[in-house]
Amino acid sequence: MILKSLYLQNFGVFQGSFDDNHVDLEPRVKYNRKRPIILFGGLNGAGKTTTLTAIRLALYGKQSLGRSVSVQIYHQFLVDAIHKPKGKVLAPNTAGIKLDFNFGRQGEVIDYTVERVWTVRGKSVFENVEIYQNDEHLKSLTDHQKQAFLNELIPIGVADLFFFDGEKIADLAEDNNNSALADAINRLLGLDIIDRLKADLGVYLRDRKRDKLPSAIQKEMEALENSYKSLYSKYQSQLADIEALRIESTELETTKERLNQIINDLGGAWASNRQEAETKEKMLRAKRNELQVQIRNLIADAAPLALATNQIAALLKQLTDEQQSKRQLVLQVELRKQLNKIQSALIKSLGKEHKKAIETSIEESLPAATSIDTNIIHDISDSEFNRLNHLITKVVPEQQAKVKALSSELEEVEEELAHVGLNISRAPDERRISNFVSELGEIENSLGQRQVEIKQRTEAAKATLREAMDSLRKLREKEKEFGNVTNLDQAVTLADRTRGLLESFSSKSRETRINTLEQEFIKSFAKLARKDDLMITAKIDPETFSVSLIDGTGHIIDKKKLSAGEKQIYAIAMLEALGRTSGRNLPIIIDTPLGRLDSHHRENLVKNYFPTASHQVLILSTDTEVDEDFYKELSPEISHAFEVAYDPEAGSSVYYEGYFWRH
Repeated sequence: MILKSLYLQNFGVFQGSFDDNHVDLEPRVKYNRKRPIILFGGLNGAGKTTTLTAIRLALYGKQSLGRSVSVQIYHQFLVDAIHKPKGKVLAPNTAGIKLDFNFGRQGEVIDYTVERVWTVRGKSVFENVEIYQNDEHLKSLTDHQKQAFLNELIPIGVADLFFFDGEKIADLAEDNNNSALADAINRLLGLDIIDRLKADLGVYLRDRKRDKLPSAIQKEMEALENSYKSLYSKYQSQLADIEALRIESTELETTKERLNQIINDLGGAWASNRQEAETKEKMLRAKRNELQVQIRNLIADAAPLALATNQIAALLKQLTDEQQSKRQLVLQVELRKQLNKIQSALIKSLGKEHKKAIETSIEESLPAATSIDTNIIHDISDSEFNRLNHLITKVVPEQQAKVKALSSELEEVEEELAHVGLNISRAPDERRISNFVSELGEIENSLGQRQVEIKQRTEAAKATLREAMDSLRKLREKEKEFGNVTNLDQAVTLADRTRGLLESFSSKSRETRINTLEQEFIKSFAKLARKDDLMITAKIDPETFSVSLIDGTGHIIDKKKLSAGEKQIYAIAMLEALGRTSGRNLPIIIDTPLGRLDSHHRENLVKNYFPTASHQVLILSTDTEVDEDFYKELSPEISHAFEVAYDPEAGSSVYYEGYFWRH
């Protein structure tokens, strides 16, 4: 296959008609040799990816966006893809893509042109696809048949691996269920054709063998087969309905996310908890009032005395000293009274002539008088002293501790009140978001109904499939019961033997091709990887097509741990190996080929992959990916180049032949 020309009409950043925007993609002959590389250079946003998108859209229409894309999403994509002219009131409502290519079928090279044009009228999108074969318009095909015709030429599953974004292709390394790789291996290596031929022979054999059976048995088997076909058709229809429901669910999910985003932008996250926040605020205010009353009561009592610790301590010392001084004075007075009584009694008993000696003896026996230097200021009673002492040493410290604890609790309540108040202030007026909340509720309700419906229909589909398989099982049992007693003609015998041979051939072919693919992968990976990765090999499971990477010590490498660049190298090596093993001559288009690669991988890709990747290689690159050095390296293989230049004044891009510094 050769891509010959691409034409764009008001598509993406390209303004104008097909005549204004077209590029020649066919490799040119220079110095008696056809060079494979057509290089597109452009800065980010200039229109390189638009070029790749245009080719995929021309060939695959809605499927170019993915397998489970609704018509609504596809039409919105087409609307968005129409060029938006800068500074013009009237915008075009029509856009289109035209692709010329040729394809080899049964030894003949046939020219094709596919033209896809769409027009927007109001909210409706009208798309028209026309196909020309050797300039003959294929008028008899319906829209569905036109797309099926294009898919037969280049299946979308295969094209995904030949027309790819260099950065996104690394996802192939993370394809855990191997669906993409398994589909590609089956199609590219021709294994699907063997399976299809084997199935066709099986149908032929069953029909011929059945012709030999008694009419009653034939009718019974026909009834079983009709039952199976009817049930299986019903099952397929149920699957289609389920898929449609899943697409609706996906669209509802998208709408739900959009509404959630709008509500969050309007402060909806705070609105949902507003009532709860207001209740909490009321509770906190009550608690704050209670704490404030308790603190005020304590402050009105003895707690403030704690503010004058030194003065209170001095007062207590003064009062204690005064009490001690007063006790000493009382003791001295009482002792003098008692001694006076003793002195009088002794003088009376011994006579006055001993008065002097008695007085001297008593005075000498008296203890030295204690000097009392405490100045009595307050002169309070013992009971008053005891009350004050208890107040200062017991009550004041306890109240001080309570005030401190209550103040801390009050501080926490105030802080929490401020936080709750902020949340309440963030919550929008319910009227601002009520419409969105109402719509969100309806969407969630619809989504829930769809999910329930999907579950119910899935169960119903499983039941239908079980019934279909039961009919098929009974049919096979009948075929087995009567198959060996029937006289078979030579054609049936040969077909039966051929089917067995195909079974064996399919197994051997699969094994051989997988082995070849493994060897080709090792060769490709070796020339693209860095030197320290050269010991890596690959092992492909022939049944599941899962690929295991094995290091030099025989251990399996976890592909999830590979860097983005390493995954890209792995994927490109696998694609090149698939291409060589299949022998399919398809062009390769790579957008952003070197974006995530280090300098070693870049150099290996430029030197060892691009020149030999295919007979036609379209590279869509920035000036920093394929720079002047890489351009010189690729120069002998470059057929021609285009620069995709964006004009900010015009608001559109134009193709120029040449490449950045080379015009």
